Amino acid sequence: MSKTVKELANDLGVTRQYIQKIISQLPETKKPIKQQHKYLIDSRSESAILGFIKGNDNHEANRATEYDNKETNVLSNKYEESLLNRINDLKRQVDSKDMQLSQMQKLVDQSQQLQLMAEKKIAALEAPKENETPSQTTKSETASETINESTKKEPRPQKQGFWHRIFK
Repeated sequence: MSKTVKELANDLGVTRQYIQKIISQLPETKKPIKQQHKYLIDSRSESAILGFIKGNDNHEANRATEYDNKETNVLSNKYEESLLNRINDLKRQVDSKDMQLSQMQKLVDQSQQLQLMAEKKIAALEAPKENETPSQTTKSETASETINESTKKEPRPQKQGFWHRIFK
């Protein structure tokens, strides 16, 4: 039973032009018989065409998967490289933050020491006042009062403007 190119194309789910292309690529021994400008495809030619289509599909599929694998490898390498760069950046940031923390700890320690020294000085200055007798405090108060009174008794000169001082 022989088929036409159109019937075979419909059976295989491909175009008529694709079947014509395959027939042109087949060796002369496997080509179908041509009668009245139409190919009559017998079982031997049909099996050769099917084999060519399956081989071509497998070859194209292999080529496509190889391309996809290469592309995937390239993309995964780029992604891996970008992740490694990001990790290195983060490590540098962590190291710099560690240095900043250690410097801040030193500053806090110094601040605490200064605060302690200031508190000791304040306590030392306040300690003699507490040890003073009431008569000593009255003497120091009267001395400060006399100084204040003497400064109040001195007449203060009036303030003069800038132009008045220049043109006396």
